[in-house]
Amino acid sequence: MSRAKVGIIGTGGRSLLYLNAIQSLPDQFELSFMRFRDEEKAHKFKLQYNIPVTTSMDELYSSKPDFIVAVNNRPDVGKVVTDAMNNGFAVLAETPPAESYEEVDQIWSLTQSTGQKLLVAENYYAEPEYAAKIEAVRRGYIGEAHSVSVSNTHQYHAISLMRLMLNTGFEQVKMIGKEYMWPLTSTQDKNGKPDFSGAASPTGRSHVVMEFESGKAGFYDFAIAQYWSVIRSRYMIVQGSRGEIKDEEIWFMDERNRPMQSIFVNNMSGGELLYITLGDKILFENPYIGTRVKSIGVATMLVSMKEYLETGQARYSLADGMQDTYLTQLLIEAEKNPYRAVTSEPRPWQK
Repeated sequence: MSRAKVGIIGTGGRSLLYLNAIQSLPDQFELSFMRFRDEEKAHKFKLQYNIPVTTSMDELYSSKPDFIVAVNNRPDVGKVVTDAMNNGFAVLAETPPAESYEEVDQIWSLTQSTGQKLLVAENYYAEPEYAAKIEAVRRGYIGEAHSVSVSNTHQYHAISLMRLMLNTGFEQVKMIGKEYMWPLTSTQDKNGKPDFSGAASPTGRSHVVMEFESGKAGFYDFAIAQYWSVIRSRYMIVQGSRGEIKDEEIWFMDERNRPMQSIFVNNMSGGELLYITLGDKILFENPYIGTRVKSIGVATMLVSMKEYLETGQARYSLADGMQDTYLTQLLIEAEKNPYRAVTSEPRPWQK
């Protein structure tokens, strides 16, 4: 297909990133409809963004998009995915596409029975800062990676990054953990409005150890408050047999076994990322230079879905997306059952 017609279901902040990507890549995409629940909000968006809007699922389906992006509220993504596939549409589903073990299996079974194509929009591997680090690990800078400590993103994103950094694929995994409740003083609300009250409230923080069957390990340490609190940092550490990556720094050994230290450098021009380098090596190149794309990861999800429809090949497979979603449920179970080991089981997509 020369241009893919895309329908969007959902109107939050993530939806705007998909809308931006569609409008920034007009040679590849066009918007069929953006579906709203509220007429007033739909009218406002139509005027502000000059886009086709609807509050009717029938009208969205009648426009016959090549695929639908399900980016509505998290608990409802699975329902939207199921309805769209049952109506004959391919779907790009925001994370996570399921909220229980049962729903994970139901959605996988639906892809098999309907033959409709589905991808999970796990975008972190395609975001520049993570893509560069994944590439550094792939090129062997730190030898074989054996452990990852993630405290910069939550649940399915963290699990995806762990599996990619450790190259564990669909290995079985055992998890042991606990969610702690500790006081945290408020600094600002989710919209960035400062809070100088000094008020503290109990805030959940999860610590989960994940041991893969190969012996490699992931250490998950995260509180949702890290996304907006200015007194909680975020970090990621990848350790291997010949070095370590910590955020933007890397320690490694060269071909003559000499210890080296370097940093990942964002090379910019006019406020736009061109590429990320490590020494004189380019580890990531921006494929959307000169466009108005705000999120490289989100744009890549759309491009990947278009490629999947055209070739049957996905940059990040449905099986990977389902594995991340399944292990997320295992992670939640481990959090809720302190110190009780929970172990994954073979799943049908692992064939």
